Amino acid sequence: MKRIRCQECDGNYILRDGKFGVFAGCSNYPRCRSTKKLYEVVLEYIRIYGIGIYRWDRECWKCKKKTAVYSYYLDYELAELDEFFNSGLPAVGLGDLAYIDGLLSQKYATIQKRYSNTTHSSYMANTCSHCGALQGRNYVVEDPHEIVEELWHSRGMDKFWIETIACPDTSPLVSDIKRIYSQAP
Repeated sequence: MKRIRCQECDGNYILRDGKFGVFAGCSNYPRCRSTKKLYEVVLEYIRIYGIGIYRWDRECWKCKKKTAVYSYYLDYELAELDEFFNSGLPAVGLGDLAYIDGLLSQKYATIQKRYSNTTHSSYMANTCSHCGALQGRNYVVEDPHEIVEELWHSRGMDKFWIETIACPDTSPLVSDIKRIYSQAP
């Protein structure tokens, strides 16, 4: 199991539910009173462990040929740190972390910035490698959880892992991570 070491002692940060919401406290409490906000723990996790990238093939809705679909599932990886991340938090994947999306679009030609007339905004999305069609409805892969939900709890998603992106400098991620994890219950 992955851990985030306490910055003040030999303990590890564990998630706790306090009167102001979820936070990370040292496992050596009350001897050590070190705490971190939830988003700070997520950033530290990314700094230490990076972000896993997953790939699977699906049939394009338009040309019916197999095409690769890529994403990251940060909450899946964070569940190794604490089961709290399995408890109804919004899924964090392609389109949620602008910096990671940019890195992926440079590496994988089928990840492209597209514009939605529905939401009147641009976003990163998977496209078909054969015909260029957007893969999904409303700017997300159609039911991206067709794989994720089935394999999540058995850790079967690991067979779709293709690489881990190292992020020793998490500063480009701070605003997105704060936005996502400051809303957590």
